[in-house]
Amino acid sequence: MTRGAVHLVGAGLLALAAGSRVGAQELAQTGVARPHRTAVALSASDRVELDGRLDEPMWALPSPASDFVQQQPDEGRPATLRTEVRFLYDLNTLYVGAMLFDDEPGRLVINELKRDFVEANNDLFGVVIDTFRDGRTAYGFVVNPGGAQRETQAYDQGERDDSSWNAVWQARTRILENGWSVEMAIPLSALRFPQAPEQHWGLNLVRVIRRRNETATWSAVPRQFTQYHVGYAGVLEGMTGIRGGRQLRLTPFATSQTTSTAIEGSGVSKGEVGGDLKWAITPSLVLDGTYNTDFAQVEADQVQINLTRFSILFPEKRQFFLESPGSFQIGLTGEDSGISGNMLLPFFTRRIGLSDDNRPVPVVGGARLTGQSAGTTIGFLNMQTGRAGARPGDNFTALRLARPAGGAASIGGFYFGREATGTAAPGQGYNRVFGGDLRYAPRRTFAMDAVVMRSESDGPEDDWAVRLGMRLRANRQRGRLSYLYVGDQFRHDLGYVRRRDASMLFGDYSTFFRPRATSEHVREYELKMEVHVAQDARMTQTETRQLRPSAVVQFADGGVFRATLEDSFERLYEPFRLRRAVTIPPGDYHFGEGVLYYETSRARPLSLLLHGNYGTFWNGDRRRARAGFRWRVNSHFAASAEYDRNHIELPEGRFTEGLAVIRLDSSLTTRMFLNAFVQYNGRDDVWLTNVRFNFIHRPLSDIYVVWNDATGTGIRDRAFIVKYSHSFAF
Repeated sequence: MTRGAVHLVGAGLLALAAGSRVGAQELAQTGVARPHRTAVALSASDRVELDGRLDEPMWALPSPASDFVQQQPDEGRPATLRTEVRFLYDLNTLYVGAMLFDDEPGRLVINELKRDFVEANNDLFGVVIDTFRDGRTAYGFVVNPGGAQRETQAYDQGERDDSSWNAVWQARTRILENGWSVEMAIPLSALRFPQAPEQHWGLNLVRVIRRRNETATWSAVPRQFTQYHVGYAGVLEGMTGIRGGRQLRLTPFATSQTTSTAIEGSGVSKGEVGGDLKWAITPSLVLDGTYNTDFAQVEADQVQINLTRFSILFPEKRQFFLESPGSFQIGLTGEDSGISGNMLLPFFTRRIGLSDDNRPVPVVGGARLTGQSAGTTIGFLNMQTGRAGARPGDNFTALRLARPAGGAASIGGFYFGREATGTAAPGQGYNRVFGGDLRYAPRRTFAMDAVVMRSESDGPEDDWAVRLGMRLRANRQRGRLSYLYVGDQFRHDLGYVRRRDASMLFGDYSTFFRPRATSEHVREYELKMEVHVAQDARMTQTETRQLRPSAVVQFADGGVFRATLEDSFERLYEPFRLRRAVTIPPGDYHFGEGVLYYETSRARPLSLLLHGNYGTFWNGDRRRARAGFRWRVNSHFAASAEYDRNHIELPEGRFTEGLAVIRLDSSLTTRMFLNAFVQYNGRDDVWLTNVRFNFIHRPLSDIYVVWNDATGTGIRDRAFIVKYSHSFAF
């Protein structure tokens, strides 16, 4: 490693170590840390009628959980509006009744009614439950005043939450003269919990008053964390003799699809049947199965402008693969975001059932086992894909085990493999990656991790990858530092590797300034520095260096302004084809640009976005202009549009590219949704259209009607899809 890189690593380590001590001091000074609070659930003496009205006499019996405290904007102070929450239970269900007082109920913000609505844009009430009281994982059940529901699984101490998780639960709301009320019925079969005569669960409650941009929790959580950080949770007790309810759920489906292409013509139709299975083997261990898995209803990927040397990493959208990500988590999450992007993902499910150019590959079926047993977190996945053209089917296996190793540490091991199930091309027969990881979190605000993995293939690609990271999350300081080594022959067919034969360092550090008194306009200021240095694996040549200082203003209403300077160095050993007629020759390049970004609060009926870049780019210039708006007509309908234009001038050529998107979202009811987006890609002169209708006719049972269209020069691809699923519990 070069002397400068060594100094940079050392400085980063010292800064984060010092920050961790400051973080501990800040925690003591904020006044938000206090003894755990306790709520009691009483046994329901009669049937609870779920109608959003808290008029059953039973609701008057439990002592309410109240006295919420602000997380934002005035951390540690009492919430500005009163909230009272009570709990009842029977052998199979936990009931939650909440009264959210508000002297101006007409000003409640209800941005949308769709399932899994965006929390940041609505008034809401939520229940966060840590059934194992491990301080790391949690379930969240959230509702807005319009009755829209959102359920989530949180992991990594709330750093990540997975809203794609689906559970069978019910909620009803009522808007009253003095506020709004909520009744929830959460079946115990939706949760995993220890087998014990009496349950003691971690609990927190959250309320968002959007017009005041206020977040309040029952058990105080420092503002740098989300409400899903259950290390700060209180306790829910009183439940005895409960059981998990029905343990088996079967969801068969049928799909009809008609497609046409410019080559094959029209009228190619096919039908498919399949199904999903969920079996709660124990209250803490669940087996999922799928046969003839179909993802035709999934929203299409939106085209993005790519001006880098690397492929774009599209997010996973397929429901089966989105569930239970916490069981497969390896190391700290989010350490490679920001300036570095995602350089190395140990497990990336888009490698299953999708080709390298993102075309679907048939998925025959598979199984997944997730949960906890004897203190060990278990994640196991096995999937079989079918033949795609000349390529045979593949069998994919993922295994992840992790368990605590002392009060502040955890250890784990993993295996990821792909095995061809037919005659494969040379070097494509198999790929296996195995390794281990260690995590150490001596404080709630500070954590470190190490991940080591090795790949083996039937070709020459046998090599190592190593990732070391640390994360600081104090009240006024946040930082991350990570080092990544990827060998020249490292290969991962069930993960994502952006760069091989590289030794990389990523770091970012932020400090926050907040007005002493509550400001009507500004919530906080942030100064941030991001650094990325990439060298060859032998650390002899610097290939990439990026510095990105920025200043951010977070407005009191939720709007944000960001100003950034970017300074970049790139060394090319081979020509880089930026566009068909534009190739960047080998050499050393220094370039930089300024970036301005402004977005108004999305809680407003009309929100705006403005974004501009101006500066040098490789050996030329770049100008970027991006603008958009979102108009919320009411809680049932919203429309948005955005246009992104890049103009590049280089000695090798010039070009201008535009990308336009129009999106319409309609929530007809809390169970019926219509969404459409139209996108124009100026680079390829292609129009993409995706229209999706979804009706949840019963819990976990859907009807989808989907229309996809891609039209351009020499392109005419269309698909009309109807899918019906029906879930049965046994």
